[in-house]
Amino acid sequence: MHKNVYLILLIKGLRTFVFGIVSVLTPIYLAMLGFPPIYVGASLFLMVLGNVLSNILLTWFGDVIGRRRLLIIFSFLMFISGILLFSSSLYPVMALALLIGNISATGTEAGPFQSIETGVLPRFTGDKLGRILGIYNLIGYSASSIGALASSLPAYFGNNIHAIRSMYLIYALAGLIMIIVYNTLSDIETTRRDLGLRGLSRSAVVDIRNLSILFTIDAFGGGLVTQSLLSYWFYIRYGVSLRELGVVFMIVNVVTALSLIIAPLIAERIGNLRTMVYTHIISNVFLILVPLAGTFLGSFIFLLLRQSVSQMDVPTRQAFMAQIFKDEERVAANAITNTARSISTLPGSLIVGDLISLSLYSLPFIISGSMKITYDLIIYFMYRSRAEEHLVNDST
Repeated sequence: MHKNVYLILLIKGLRTFVFGIVSVLTPIYLAMLGFPPIYVGASLFLMVLGNVLSNILLTWFGDVIGRRRLLIIFSFLMFISGILLFSSSLYPVMALALLIGNISATGTEAGPFQSIETGVLPRFTGDKLGRILGIYNLIGYSASSIGALASSLPAYFGNNIHAIRSMYLIYALAGLIMIIVYNTLSDIETTRRDLGLRGLSRSAVVDIRNLSILFTIDAFGGGLVTQSLLSYWFYIRYGVSLRELGVVFMIVNVVTALSLIIAPLIAERIGNLRTMVYTHIISNVFLILVPLAGTFLGSFIFLLLRQSVSQMDVPTRQAFMAQIFKDEERVAANAITNTARSISTLPGSLIVGDLISLSLYSLPFIISGSMKITYDLIIYFMYRSRAEEHLVNDST
């Protein structure tokens, strides 16, 4: 297999490891510094906004500036972000760091790194794309679970603010390592040198538009239940400690990671679209039940059940996108649809902050699950015929 595949898998693991740390730690760190819920919500808003701006930059200038060069620039911004978060607790400085750092609020990602990586992986994987994407996401969630567990390390030092702050140095170090690794990638550029959507076929533009709208519905619902917000919700609703939260999200992410092994195998039998939709509907029923359990144990069990199937749609959606778009279209398509996903998650943290302030603890989960089920039904009926064509062609 091409060396680029191994390098991308390696850097995926490192990146999601530090995302796992920061996504759990940041809202708790802000609360411990004395910032009220509205500031926590605003901070998570800035994290998502940073990913949106990076994807917009990638959409318009990715093939002009160059994919490798942009990966290095984004990695350098991660380094700067980690240094700023380590060195200052002034909110304006922290806000800037959260904006520029491409920090994932979910513990996973929909930012520029993934847009490029999933766009170029089909070049090097051939008919093994589905399984490689499963491994790609498996590594991401496994590393994120270890990062979530690592976020509890400061608790063993008495939750000392300095111990918590030092964790951001790990984030900065990851940025430096990523710069080195991305500089060694080869054959990831495209011959297309157009701005934005220029040079793409009309059918590709239509698909990008339709999928962006559909992903917006899904991601708006997902923005109400990101890992950072779930961490904050358990902390406020049940008084769960930082040490316990680290264990909770380590277990949650391990369960998620295991499901990613199964997803490509199911997709090989019933197709990517069916796997996406069927598993996603089941997961969102469990999501609605999380707050209705009424106890920490009950909510935790339903969260585990939800996570056992909730991310099976991720590698299958990426493989579905690879089926729909050509090589020169994929990075732009990924960047635009990921931008749509990220933009639609922006209100989530602000909405949840307000709802928690009003003690409406169940409403984010109910709204989220309902919207995501709506998305599942629409995308299935819109793309069912094309998905069946691909399934027939693959079998022959």
